[in-house]
Amino acid sequence: MSIRTLGQTGEIIAGKLLLARGFNVLEQNFTCPLGEVDIIADKNGTRYFVEVKTRSSLAFGRPGEAVTADKRARLRRLAEYYIVVRRFNGPVAFGVVEVIHQPYDRRFRAELIEHAW
Repeated sequence: MSIRTLGQTGEIIAGKLLLARGFNVLEQNFTCPLGEVDIIADKNGTRYFVEVKTRSSLAFGRPGEAVTADKRARLRRLAEYYIVVRRFNGPVAFGVVEVIHQPYDRRFRAELIEHAW
């Protein structure tokens, strides 16, 4: 499986996980001049900005560990942009969905870190 296909599959799985956990997925791959947010979702009036990290092994650590301080700061700026453009006045949260592809049984495992920071 190519890296691109792995990432796209991870985002599909993340969207399904969020729906199963009671989230309403509002946008996927929201793009603006500042960059891209993988998923924007709502749950009980809170707008979640979700980063999806997909890996094919844990050799380099858990997928969520790849969300560095720089990445978190960029997501904050993207959220601020979204809030202004969409005129959203409610609470905001940041989440991470870790997706791990287990090639030995061709399965994916996904975990949500609902309030990642």
